[in-house]
Amino acid sequence: MDNDRLISAYIGEKESLEKSKKTLNWYKDSFEKGDLSGGFSWKWSWWAFFGNWLYLLYRKCYLEGISYFLLVHILGAVANKYMPNIGEMVGGASLFIGLLSGGLLHNLIYRRFLKSKTIIENKSVFKEEMESKMKSIGGTDKRAVIIGIVIYIITNTVFSL
Repeated sequence: MDNDRLISAYIGEKESLEKSKKTLNWYKDSFEKGDLSGGFSWKWSWWAFFGNWLYLLYRKCYLEGISYFLLVHILGAVANKYMPNIGEMVGGASLFIGLLSGGLLHNLIYRRFLKSKTIIENKSVFKEEMESKMKSIGGTDKRAVIIGIVIYIITNTVFSL
């Protein structure tokens, strides 16, 4: 099956809308860079820069998004609570982490795409079914973002007490 069609199905964007077409082309370019560089490349995303772990949840990379949240936010909150002087460095560290996220998080989406594609191909699924399977595995999940924001607010409230 055509790789562009699988990417389109996995990303969940429709080629008919201009914004969706731009998003789809961004991911196609990103995945092509990943193919050329062995799975690790730099491609800027404002969504990943500002959204970080929410971006991963939106793209259904739940384990990666939750891990990112736990690593950055909970450890940061605990360190800030028990080491008050560390708060002075948090701004610079947050900017650095945001810059890395903005350029590199798409690699996790690409790796998940490859893993999903391999699993589907190994199940000997008909080529017609591959596209629908990629649609169901990939796409976006706005509910996960909302749940993530609620958990973020609750976590920050608990750690600020």
